[in-house]
Amino acid sequence: MAGPASGAPDRRSGDTAVNRDLRGTAVRLGLFLTVCALALAATMIVFGQARFTRDAKSYIAEFSDVSGLRKGNMIRVAGVEVGKVTRIAVNDDATVRVEFSADPAAVLTEGTRAEVRYDDLIGGRFLALVDGPGSTRVLEPGQTIPLARTRPALDLDSVTGGFRPLFRALEPEQVNDLSGQLLAAFQGEGPTIASFLNRAAAVSNTLADRDLLIGQVVDNLNVLLGTLGGQSDQLDKAVTSLSDLVQGLAERRTDITNAVAYTNAATGTVADLLSAAQEPAAKAITEAGRVSDVVLADRDYLDNLLQTLPEKYQMLGRQGIYGDYFSFYFCDVVLKLNGKGGQPVFVKVAGQSSGRCAPK
Repeated sequence: MAGPASGAPDRRSGDTAVNRDLRGTAVRLGLFLTVCALALAATMIVFGQARFTRDAKSYIAEFSDVSGLRKGNMIRVAGVEVGKVTRIAVNDDATVRVEFSADPAAVLTEGTRAEVRYDDLIGGRFLALVDGPGSTRVLEPGQTIPLARTRPALDLDSVTGGFRPLFRALEPEQVNDLSGQLLAAFQGEGPTIASFLNRAAAVSNTLADRDLLIGQVVDNLNVLLGTLGGQSDQLDKAVTSLSDLVQGLAERRTDITNAVAYTNAATGTVADLLSAAQEPAAKAITEAGRVSDVVLADRDYLDNLLQTLPEKYQMLGRQGIYGDYFSFYFCDVVLKLNGKGGQPVFVKVAGQSSGRCAPK
């Protein structure tokens, strides 16, 4: 009975450790899911253009045309977003009923006008609330801005259509700039029509100043075309030769493909060879540096050796002309002995000073 009793505490401690690990994992998972939910909510708020307003008030405006206006488009007062379009419906008399919400801080009066304006040049719209002449009595939530105090969006095609000949001569950035200024001028948001016309006149004057340059370019093109016309035979031959070349390349496309493939394979082989030879080459270069250092340190001896080697090789060659052996003739036999104090002592055993051993 002692064995089971002693094992029970170990199991309980093991269960406690497992539960602690599970709680830690659950806490981390909960934190991760919370962060993900907050990030998702922030993304939906930003891209959904959500607005948090206190007790937003609802109003109605009647239009003859709201082309391009959509549910969810912004309501702006002096460029500040104060609400959204909540509903668009068509009345029985073919007018359009637009319901929108506005922040309580935005005060609408009986003189307030509602205008559909362009938000950008690609068709975006927003509803602008502007002050106009009329009573200053505040509109109550749910009241309607009548058709007489609303204005639909401009027809961008009709506005810019008269300027198309000018736009064709401009760069895209200049076209966008002028179109934006023109649209803002007609909507009463930007410069006046006079300033726009002054800008257009400046652009036209710039084009007129370049008339001489354009004329010179046209004259040069005429000369070039005349030269090409006078060389039509050579040009025809060049085109024919180019066609033959292209046809020949097309017929040999298989060979060209194989050549490119072989070149690619050879490049890979050379790369592998260079990789394999990198370490031996580095070692050889290091050893060559060491040899050069030794040679430079004893260059006098090496120079003397290089000067005497040819003569010595000639003498060795003469010794070997009788066969694959060398014959030597002793002129002197001298013994070198160690003398007193380690000094060398030379003892001449035999010698001859005539014949081959005669001094030169």
